[in-house]
Order: sequence, then C-alpha cells, then structure tokens
Amino acid sequence: MEFFGLSFAELVVIFVVAILVFGQRLPQVAGETAATFQRVKRSLSDLRRETGIDQEIHKAKREFEEAQRVARDSVQRELAMARAAMESEKAPASSAPPSAASAASGTSAAPLAEGTATAAEPQAPPASESSPRRD
Repeated sequence: MEFFGLSFAELVVIFVVAILVFGQRLPQVAGETAATFQRVKRSLSDLRRETGIDQEIHKAKREFEEAQRVARDSVQRELAMARAAMESEKAPASSAPPSAASAASGTSAAPLAEGTATAAEPQAPPASESSPRRD
C-alpha cells in the first residue's frame, strides 16, 4: 500500500520521527498544519476564480480537442480518398481481361516479333554501329 508515493515502512519511520520531534504537541501541530493547508487551498481557489485561469484553461482545452477532431477527420478523409484512388487504379486492370485492357490502352494483345518496334518505342541501333572500336 502506498500513500503519497511512500511505502508503509517509510510512513512508519516518518510517524516515529514526528512523535520524537513534537512529542505531546503532535496533535496540535497536526491541526495547525491541516488549517494551514486549508487556508492555502482556499487562497489558491480564490486566486484561480479572480484571474479566470480556469475559464482560460477550459477554453484552451476545448480548442485543442476541436483541432484534434478536425485533424483526425481530415486524416481519415485523406486516407479514404487515397484508398479509393488506389482501388480505382487497381480495379480496371485486374477486372478486365488482358485483351480488353490492352485494347483500352491502344496496343494489341499479340506479342511483338523480335526486332520490331512500335511508334512509341524507337529501336536503338546495335552496339557495333553506335560506337566505333578503337584498337
């Protein structure tokens, strides 16, 4: 069991030291200490009320939560749009047969013969023609 972050053994040691130091005045000192804590607590409460710091803290907390909600909604919206875009890009290629997909892109489904090139793909010259050998 812990009380104010102190173990039971530590509390016993503190209590014994308090009895040794204050002796029979311990109840009086404890009462004065409690009264002092009450006054400090009341003063802090009055100060907080007079300065309006609680209202400012509450306002800042609301603004932070609203910004957090807006950011979370924005991220979720962006993720949904990205998923939809990825699925729309993936869907036509995977759902259509190969001949339909190649017809849509303007190419034929038949493989090109070796050595032939389409208009979009210029054929590179053989290596022996492009660079002369130096011996």
